[in-house]
Amino acid sequence: MKTCLNDTVKMTPSRNAATSGDETVPATLPERIGREIARRVGPRRWDMWFDSTTDFVVEDGSLRIDADSRFVADWIERHFRDAIQNAARAELGDTAQVRLEVRSRPGTRSTEPAETPAEARKGELTEDTNVRAPAPRRDTARRPASRRRESGPNLVTFETGESNRLALDASRRVAEDLEGAASILFIHGDCGIGKTHLLRGLCGRRQEVDRRSKVRYLTGEQFTNEYIHAVRHRELDAFRKGLRRLDLLAIDDVQFLSNKSSTQSEFLHTLDQLAMRGATIVVASDAHPRTVNRFSGPLTSRFLSGMVVQVERPDRELRVRLTKRLSAERGMRLSESATDTLASRCVGSVRELLGGLARLDALARIDGIEGEREIGSIAVQRALGDESTSSGGRPIRLANIIEVVCEAVGVDRDELLSTGRHRRVVLARGLCAYLAREMTNACFPEIATALGRTTHSTVHTADRRIRRQLEADEMVPSSAGEPIGLRDLVDEIRRSLRRG
Repeated sequence: MKTCLNDTVKMTPSRNAATSGDETVPATLPERIGREIARRVGPRRWDMWFDSTTDFVVEDGSLRIDADSRFVADWIERHFRDAIQNAARAELGDTAQVRLEVRSRPGTRSTEPAETPAEARKGELTEDTNVRAPAPRRDTARRPASRRRESGPNLVTFETGESNRLALDASRRVAEDLEGAASILFIHGDCGIGKTHLLRGLCGRRQEVDRRSKVRYLTGEQFTNEYIHAVRHRELDAFRKGLRRLDLLAIDDVQFLSNKSSTQSEFLHTLDQLAMRGATIVVASDAHPRTVNRFSGPLTSRFLSGMVVQVERPDRELRVRLTKRLSAERGMRLSESATDTLASRCVGSVRELLGGLARLDALARIDGIEGEREIGSIAVQRALGDESTSSGGRPIRLANIIEVVCEAVGVDRDELLSTGRHRRVVLARGLCAYLAREMTNACFPEIATALGRTTHSTVHTADRRIRRQLEADEMVPSSAGEPIGLRDLVDEIRRSLRRG
């Protein structure tokens, strides 16, 4: 959100207050109103509808909100009018009024208040859930003040590892408009692994580098909604002008456009116009452009003409660093064993790790583990639940472990049960023994029978061998053919077993 005061009371960057005659007006007044609105509407809605699409202006004891488009103004008017009114009156007094206006073109704004046409209610879609909140939602008294975030995601706070290094480098080049930066950057990967963080971070960085640069971040859903609204209200020219004058356009969750031929066609023409002007386009998707369902051939071709880079799930080393940083930001002290356990259990995404920390924090509060007291691995196990059952509540059986291990290592069940001594087969047997002891109540003789062994001493030896290899985190073969750290392999197998 950009903030400003009226023409007679201007904000002064180098001071905390601005003056007009004998009156002193705090320069942070619109920001205080914005923070109160964010608290009332929630951080997701704030990020989507206010943060980058509106200006707040305080003038004559009233609040004016300038929106980028009629669509944004209409949505804010329908859904957030009461929250805005209450926030404005809390800061400006009970007589404060609120006006929503629309900037019709750069440098000007419409003087016509935003209306709520009935047609705009048709075809409304749900709001995006992948936008990170700009501020903490829980009590921050326990957190070190130096670690609190005062802004949204940025590239500096993006934790780097082998799984995302290339995507981060490409994003930095685009953000700083460096030589060799891609004119079209397509970032893809599973949900919850940092794509939105990269897009919002590079948008913020571009504006830091060049404040004159015209930048906009949208989700695929927002693009679709605004396009539909423009068609219904015969505002296509304004819609196109607003997008095609940009220097950087970032579209998150672009897979939302799949199976929407008209919207895809409009987006394709937008890409072409921006490319002709030398602008940069960055998009993020859950899948590679070739595999997104129902993308048109020309649109897929445009994406492939740029730089396509994948963000993979964080490896173990990155998960450990994330666990330490995120727990510190929450004011939590985790022991090394607790950090290791949490990183081992929350394998799928950063969001899964955040969820695990939230449950652990709640449990620590209930147990009275506050301040300087350290949280141990037992508390983590309690917070994340019993590892001997799948997410569906079914017990994990030896047969499940054998099946998942064979698939992960790339061996057949018959090979596993044979007397073969190939490296993959020996590894698979050891993993089955180790995981069976860890995730089931089976004893060594029962595990030996399931693996076709005549004595349980061989299973006992295999279990000990895997434990030694885990301590050293040795590299082992995987089904993909490339070596992988044994800890990462075990974490992936655990995740598959818990998912059932």
